[in-house]
Amino acid sequence: MSRDLAAKIGSMTRSKLLLLATIITTIVSIPAVLPGQTSKVAVVDFERAVVQCAEGKKSSERFNATVQAKQADVVQRQKDLDDATKKLQTGARTLSDSAKADLQKDIDKKTTELQRLNEDAQKELETMRDELLRPIAQKATALLNQMAEQQGYTLVVDISNPQSNVVFANPKNDITEELIKRIDAEAPASSEAPRTAPPAGGASRPAANTPAVPKAPAATTPRKAQ
Repeated sequence: MSRDLAAKIGSMTRSKLLLLATIITTIVSIPAVLPGQTSKVAVVDFERAVVQCAEGKKSSERFNATVQAKQADVVQRQKDLDDATKKLQTGARTLSDSAKADLQKDIDKKTTELQRLNEDAQKELETMRDELLRPIAQKATALLNQMAEQQGYTLVVDISNPQSNVVFANPKNDITEELIKRIDAEAPASSEAPRTAPPAGGASRPAANTPAVPKAPAATTPRKAQ
């Protein structure tokens, strides 16, 4: 049984995130580069764009506030369980059989409740993460394709994707900041992230428990004009 809810949330597999990426994004064929035609390549940190845009920061703060609240509950329940276990151990020779049996029942109950709490919290946080970030990722994907088509990129590589195998990227070719600006420009001035949890005061950068972001394709190209 895990003693740390944050560790359980952090263990969400990359395969789940990549599966979600296939749902919200479209990988289009790379058009052939004609002889004499110059290819134009750009890189983007799709994860950073989603999390650090205005909507992404609000969503991250709400998610982190929920994680912290659930962590506090888990820590307290774990402490209660540890106290009961210690009481049974120290009273092994002094407590009556009936008292020890009652303590053991209480320990078993607390153990089951804590296990269920961890499982339910992980499922709830996974769902919350998707609800908060999916709309932003969908918008970012559409805007990224739009940027690629407008600016004539032959290929755009997502450097936040661990499967991109990028060993070097020239900062001059990084369009992440431009993507963030476009995402923010698309958001209405009064828009807010879903009120899943109360906002928590935080820094401009996402905290350690920031929800994992659905990935853009490792490589995407602008759609050909119809």
